[in-house]
Amino acid sequence: MIRTIYVVVAAILYFIVSILIHMPIVIMLGKKKGISKARNYGRIWGNYIINRTGSTVEMIYKNRESIDALKDEPVVVVSNHQSNIDIPMLIGYFPKDVGFVAKKEMETWPVFGMWMRRIQCVFLDRNNPREGIKSIQEAVEKIKNGYSVVIFPEGTRSKTGEIGEFKKGSFKLASDAKVKIIPVSIKGTIDVMGRNNAKIKKGKIRVYVDEPVDPNTMGREEQKALSETIRNKIIENFNKI
Repeated sequence: MIRTIYVVVAAILYFIVSILIHMPIVIMLGKKKGISKARNYGRIWGNYIINRTGSTVEMIYKNRESIDALKDEPVVVVSNHQSNIDIPMLIGYFPKDVGFVAKKEMETWPVFGMWMRRIQCVFLDRNNPREGIKSIQEAVEKIKNGYSVVIFPEGTRSKTGEIGEFKKGSFKLASDAKVKIIPVSIKGTIDVMGRNNAKIKKGKIRVYVDEPVDPNTMGREEQKALSETIRNKIIENFNKI
């Protein structure tokens, strides 16, 4: 419980600093530079939160060079989802700056929602299909404008840590934006903070980053099976780590 209180207090203090110092700087820089600076601050925040939990993060790459080769290209990162800790962990440790497709409710969170909008996150209304389509289209435009996005195609955090079914609509982001997909497998964040347990514990987080997958080089049948193909890769790599 002491660790949980420590992390919560640390997060609150960081948000106060963001309101007083970071956000004014981001706003004054204008849109493009402001987004870049906000994402840099996000990386600092992600590392800060994970460090406060006392956890370690091990990044494992199938082919690091293939990821580094996409330094200047936007991508869609597709990952399994174990915990709320997944977001700061990926922001802090993934080798590319990323925004997220997040649930609509997060947009109204004080300060955090403002910061997420600034790093080009998209808020998805799961209860309104029409608005959901608009959100996906918005995400596609952000990717085309050069901003990488993370999506959790399970749609929600795992209760057990096992990887659930993927929603096929999630993959329209990559196919419509005509960018590559990076499959990512996360293990251990559920032990730091589980879905049904607000208590934060020290843990060991492992992240396997697979090689990019290019839907644009696939035939029609391969594209139809893309959701299952990526899910199988993520499961296979999850079991390795």
